Amino acid sequence: MDQPRIDRARGSRLKQAMIASGHRKAMALAAELSISPAAITKWIQGHAMSVDHARTLAALLNVSLDWLLMGRNGPDWLRPDQLSELERDLIGKLRERPVRVTKLFIGLTAEIPIVPASDQSGHAQP
Repeated sequence: MDQPRIDRARGSRLKQAMIASGHRKAMALAAELSISPAAITKWIQGHAMSVDHARTLAALLNVSLDWLLMGRNGPDWLRPDQLSELERDLIGKLRERPVRVTKLFIGLTAEIPIVPASDQSGHAQP
């Protein structure tokens, strides 16, 4: 019997889309879709999903079905004209660094607490 095919790249795209759309927790997304959080977790791992679920996810996460399933034609938030000048500058600087440094930077930023937009005054907190 054939083993089900795992598509880790698709799972990674799903995770990217979740983060970009503010769905950081599988449980919250699962509640919006009326499915189990385990299903979301399996999809993030790259397990198969139905076309109906993929279509609903793409609409909810504001990405194209083509990008979500196949990785073609990236979502709008990946287009250069959708990035701020600061974001483009950061990406440019990261591209100049070795992959090891970029991975360390990503790990570091994951540890920094997210400050709600209403609390961002541009001034350092005491």
